[in-house]
Amino acid sequence: MVKKLNFILFLFVGLTVMAQIPKDEVLLDSSVFPKENVKLVVNSNVLLAGELLQYKGFILNASKKKSALSKILYVSLRNANDSVVFNHKLKVENATVNGDFFVPSNLKTGIYKLIGYTNFSKNNINDAFTQVNIFIINTFVKSEVAPAAKETVEIAASPEKVGDVLTNKANTKSLKIKLNKQSFGLREKVTLNIENTDNNDNGSYVLSVRKVNPVEIIGEIAKASKSKSSAMFYVPELRGELISGLVVSKQDNIPAANKEVALTIPGEDYIFKIAKTNAQGRFFFSVDETYNAEESILQLYGNEAYRSAYNLVLDSKDFKLNEEEYNLKLDKQLKDWLLERSVQLQVENAYYDTKRDSILTKKTNTAFYDNLGTVFLLDDYTRFPTVRETFIEVVTLAAVRGTGSDTRFLVYNAYDPNRIAKFNSIDPLVLMDGMLVQDYSELLNYNARNIESVRVVTEPYRYGPKIYSGIIAVETKEKDFVPRHTNDYVAEINLPPAVKNKKYYRPDYSDKVQLSRIPDYRVQLLWQPEINLSKEGFTTSFYTSDVSGVYEILITGFSKNGLHILNKYYFKVSKN
Repeated sequence: MVKKLNFILFLFVGLTVMAQIPKDEVLLDSSVFPKENVKLVVNSNVLLAGELLQYKGFILNASKKKSALSKILYVSLRNANDSVVFNHKLKVENATVNGDFFVPSNLKTGIYKLIGYTNFSKNNINDAFTQVNIFIINTFVKSEVAPAAKETVEIAASPEKVGDVLTNKANTKSLKIKLNKQSFGLREKVTLNIENTDNNDNGSYVLSVRKVNPVEIIGEIAKASKSKSSAMFYVPELRGELISGLVVSKQDNIPAANKEVALTIPGEDYIFKIAKTNAQGRFFFSVDETYNAEESILQLYGNEAYRSAYNLVLDSKDFKLNEEEYNLKLDKQLKDWLLERSVQLQVENAYYDTKRDSILTKKTNTAFYDNLGTVFLLDDYTRFPTVRETFIEVVTLAAVRGTGSDTRFLVYNAYDPNRIAKFNSIDPLVLMDGMLVQDYSELLNYNARNIESVRVVTEPYRYGPKIYSGIIAVETKEKDFVPRHTNDYVAEINLPPAVKNKKYYRPDYSDKVQLSRIPDYRVQLLWQPEINLSKEGFTTSFYTSDVSGVYEILITGFSKNGLHILNKYYFKVSKN
């Protein structure tokens, strides 16, 4: 099995010249590749505007075990017309990942589809994506009269029957849920213990504690289908996000081979990469670094005359579904419950700053040249009005030669004072805030007083498919330089960053005075998207809120052997 997996990974490494390849260019029968599926777990299928949708994604192979392939998961919320509410991109660790979405007050009442997929799972014919139906009720906006539809789904009132609801459910005896007692008061501590009788310690599980909604869904919703089959083979994103496209000739629209393309994802810790097109004119970038920028820049290498003969065409990662016709009907008996929850949510969200979740920080990216070279901090020197003068008087390890279209930069190598070395005739790499500078007038005409530093690497440097005589890296004070991109060989692309991990707010009422004046109308008492089950099991604690009722403890996931685990346990919260 290990040899087989290694062989498959070897094949995929060879195929990662593209995020997607026409099937007629894949030399092997695509059926030999393993299947990859996605499963999603959510905190609730019924949500009100102002609540938080929380989800966890599992990436599995055909045996329902963790997949070792994809490192990026895509999660999207769509309405019945396939209009996108959000697209999330998530970096996968150990075949799982989690995210959330605050349901805004402008989102209409209706039936939504939460879909999850990987680039590789899009090859599947029947299960290219997973779907979870989400029913959203907006109490702040009057529902419009829905057009006629083939099917109607109703959210009906379902009064809590405590005796029935408190019946615990499980599809396995390997995990047992125990509480320190069965009934709790408001703001009381709950101690939860999960016994692991079969040592399912290498599985992945999510733990959710939420109040049971007094509703039931009446009606069925069929799984959505892709709008059309694809002629592409989608490669797994083995290391990170794949960004790909074509360089085509403007004259005859034929793909161009051996063309160099530069990518910059801007920011204080920017990402700069270079790729060369293959025989089919395709280029790719594999981005495993973390970034925060929303917009990035692609540039074709070469002088103005050379670049203007080509277009950059970026591959789309859009995932289209067929439109569906479903109406959502609300039971009139839900009025009191909806009114109560609406008031609670408004109060709860008014204290958002007090109950803010924490964003878990990621390590910053170091520049590809690390600490090489000499840095000139321009505030340490006499300031000169122009960039050219600054290079003459301050940045003594580099120089500007020529004017107009003949302008070029060069670096002085201390080991080659007579400039007779092999690489002296090659231009240095010139960057400005991580952006490749090919039109030197953009740098020379920049306000020199807004430049913070200039780093000069004077030795030859190879990066990607290119060799340079050195590096000149300019950083502005605002770090916001963007080259002109009015031509087809420079493209600004929308590249949203991956969703950041969070540590969710959990109040501590051990000090009864500290938070006594802060109302607590949480119905989601706990959301722990990853719990580690040791041989001794798992123990955690949380506090109830000011909302009484029946609560459900849900633990679900997949064991190390691919067994789907689903356990539900119930307890009551009432006024003291």
